[in-house]
Amino acid sequence: MPALVALALLTACQPEKNKQNNNSDELKVPIKMATVSGRTATWAAGDIVYFSDDASTRPGFQFKAASGDISADGKTLQATYKSSDPAAKTIYAIHAPQGRIRMKKTESITVAYDGTLGGAAMPAGTAAKGAEITLSPIVGVGAFTLTRGYVAKVRIGSNKSIFPKTLIYDFGGAGLTVQKATDLIEVATSGDGPFYIPLVPGSETVTLNLDFLNGEGQALASGTWSGTLDAAAGTLTDLGILDENAVDILDPSIEEFEKASETIKNMGVGMNLDGSFEVLWKEFAAQADRTNPSFYERQNGNGLITQTTLNAIAAAGFKSVRIPITWWPHMDDPFTANTIDKVWMDRIEEVVGYCQNANLYCIINTMSDAHAHEAQGGTWISADMKNYDKISKAFKEVWQQIATRFKDYDQRVIFEGYNEITDAAGTWTFPKDATDITAANKLNQDFVNTVRKTGGNNTTRNLMVSSYSCSVSDRPLTAFEMPSDLKSGHLLWQVHNYAPTSFCGFNSADHETFGSEQDYADIQTALTLIKRLIVDKGYPCVIGEYGAPDQHQAKVQQPDGSWRIKIAEEERAKHAYYYTKEALKIGVAPIFWYSPMGGSGRTSGTWNYPNLKDAIIKAWTDFNNGD
Repeated sequence: MPALVALALLTACQPEKNKQNNNSDELKVPIKMATVSGRTATWAAGDIVYFSDDASTRPGFQFKAASGDISADGKTLQATYKSSDPAAKTIYAIHAPQGRIRMKKTESITVAYDGTLGGAAMPAGTAAKGAEITLSPIVGVGAFTLTRGYVAKVRIGSNKSIFPKTLIYDFGGAGLTVQKATDLIEVATSGDGPFYIPLVPGSETVTLNLDFLNGEGQALASGTWSGTLDAAAGTLTDLGILDENAVDILDPSIEEFEKASETIKNMGVGMNLDGSFEVLWKEFAAQADRTNPSFYERQNGNGLITQTTLNAIAAAGFKSVRIPITWWPHMDDPFTANTIDKVWMDRIEEVVGYCQNANLYCIINTMSDAHAHEAQGGTWISADMKNYDKISKAFKEVWQQIATRFKDYDQRVIFEGYNEITDAAGTWTFPKDATDITAANKLNQDFVNTVRKTGGNNTTRNLMVSSYSCSVSDRPLTAFEMPSDLKSGHLLWQVHNYAPTSFCGFNSADHETFGSEQDYADIQTALTLIKRLIVDKGYPCVIGEYGAPDQHQAKVQQPDGSWRIKIAEEERAKHAYYYTKEALKIGVAPIFWYSPMGGSGRTSGTWNYPNLKDAIIKAWTDFNNGD
C-alpha cells in the first residue's frame, strides 16, 4: 500500500500584495511550522509536496522536487505555491510522494518548506512523545501506544474503510475532503510511541483486526480493538494501548506441541482418503448442491466417510490419514467472495473428529485449489509472480478460515498449505519462468504466518509445506526455501513420488508387473534424492503420495482396442511393500495415495484390496522389527 501521507500545517502571516505583477497578486507569505520532536523529512528528486490554503476555491498545487530544489543535506526544499486570493492566512503543505491531486492553474507565492513533519498522518515509526501535534483539517487522527517493544510493525485492518488511501482535494465549497479509503494500513513502530494513523472523518463503530509483526513480517501477536471512532477532521482519537489484550504467540505459557521430527516417527505409515472431498469436475456443476456436502462426497463412487471408516483404518495398523480437500466449489469466488460454506466446513470438521476419535494423525489441505486441470474446473492457487498479490490475499483469507476453525484441535491435526502447485500454465517439475519459484516460496511463508497468527494450538501446530509441484527432481528441491517460523522445529517438507513411472504412471506406464532390476533402481534413485536434498539437511519429510493405480493407460494401445491395463493387486502389493519399507529406511513418513478402501467400503470400513493394505502394514512391521 502507499506510504503514509505526511501532513504539515504551515501558518502564515497576513499576506502582502506585490504590485510588480500586473496579471495577479503575488503573495509573499512567511511560514511558521508546527514541529514534531526532531523528526524531519529527507527530500529526494521526484518527491512531491502539495500546497493549498484556507481561502482558495481551487484545487491545491502539486510540486515535484528536482535536484536543484533540494538542499545539500536533503532536508530543505524550495518550492513555489500559487494562489490568487490575498485573504489567505493559512497554507497547508502535504508531503505525499505516492499521493495524487486534482490540479488547476493558480497564481503564485514562493515559500521555503524545510520538510519538518507535523500534522495528521505521521510517517511510520515517528517518535512524537511530548511533541506538539498540529492537526490537519483534511483528516482525523488515531493515536496509539504499544507495550511490546519487540514489535517492528503493526498491521491494522478494519471491517470498514476508515483509512484514507488517496487524498483528492475538492475546493468546490466542501473544503478539503478524503474521497477514497482503504481497510488496511501498516505502521512501523520502532522507537517510542505514541504512533499515529490517519482516519477518514466520521463517527463509526468499528472493529480493528491487529497483527503485531517482527521485521520479517511474521505475526508475533494478534488481537482486536472495538469501539467508536469519532474521527472528526482535525481531531485526535486516542486508541489507547492496542496490544494490551492481544494473544502473544511467543508467550512461554503456551504449551508447545511435539516437534515435527517426532511427528514423522509417530505418523508411521498412512493412507489418503482420495476422491472423497476433492471433487470439482465441471460436468457436476449444473446439478451440484452446495447445501448438501454428501453430493460431492459420492461423486467418485465412494460411500460416505463414517467413524467406522476411520476405526477400520486405525485397526489395520495405519497411524495417519491425509484428507485431500478442495474448497473453491464451496465458496462464491476464491478472490472476491471466499467465505467457505458452513455446511462444508462442518462436514470436514466431522471427519477430522472421526480421526481424533480413532487416534490417527490427520492432514487437511487445499487439494485441487492448487492443482487441477482447467477442464476439471480450474486452479486458483498458482505459482504466478505476476499475480502474486491477488493470489496471496485470497490464499491467506481461505487459510485464516480453516486455521481458525481447527485451532483448538491437538497436535495430531496437521495443516498442509497447498498441493502440487504449478505456474499458471500448469508446467510440471519446474516453471517456465524461474521467478515463479519465488511465488511458490512466498505462498509457503504466507501460509505459515497466517496459521500462526490465529493463535491457540496453531501457535506450535506442525505445518506441512511443499516444494514446486511436489516433484522429486533436483531443480524444484534445490529452489525450495523453507519458511521462517517463530518457534523452530514445527515444519514438515512434503514431496510426492510415483516411482517407477514405468509401472506407477497413470499416463505413461508400459508394464503391469513389478520387480525388475530397473524398477528397484528407479525407486532408489528417487529416495536417494529425497535423502540427500531434504532428510540429510535436517528437514522432517513426508511423502504425501506414492503407489500404483489399479489400472493405467498403456503407451501402446492394446490389440483389442483398449487403452487401459488392469494391474493385479499382487503386483501393486509387491510395489507397495518395497517402496514403503525403503522410504521408512531414509526416515520419512510415507502416505499411500490409491486407497485400498473405496466404494461402499468407505462407509462400512471394509477393504477392497486387503492384500495391498496388508503389504503396507507388513512393511511398517518389518521395518520396526529390523527385518
